[in-house]
Amino acid sequence: MQALIRFFVELCLLRRAPQDLPAADILFWIGLAANLVVGVPVGLAFGLGFGSSLAQGIAELAFQLGLLFAALKIAGHLGRFTQSATALLGSGAVLGLLAWGPIVLSRADGVESDAAALNAFMLFALYVWNLVVIGHILRHTFGVTLAQGVVVALLVMELIAAMVGAG
Repeated sequence: MQALIRFFVELCLLRRAPQDLPAADILFWIGLAANLVVGVPVGLAFGLGFGSSLAQGIAELAFQLGLLFAALKIAGHLGRFTQSATALLGSGAVLGLLAWGPIVLSRADGVESDAAALNAFMLFALYVWNLVVIGHILRHTFGVTLAQGVVVALLVMELIAAMVGAG
């Protein structure tokens, strides 16, 4: 398990690529579980209830993984799904875990302060880092440039935000 966590940290640091993971269904399910286990407390930190946090996490993952599946099918690279999806799930869990602290601190403070500004900056930096990590994964998955992967990641993240905001 420690090697898997190290892999996802290195993936988030852009030192590893999704194809470095074994294409194993068990790793996909571990990544899915880790993503939900981290995502629910993040939702709770934002003030959502447990059920809402879980439902939102499932909806976001279904949308993201559904788009990945469809894009890989269209591109004729469906065999890359397990590795790419596992990379997205594991990196999302790592970055979500890193975001949890600033989210909790910003919600607990509730007043305008230097600490609140620092928390907002840290959350923005994590959002940008997440876009770069997803772009890195998409670069290796689809053979595009990092910039193209980041643009696609931004579009998907904004679609997810719109979907959650509409719900």
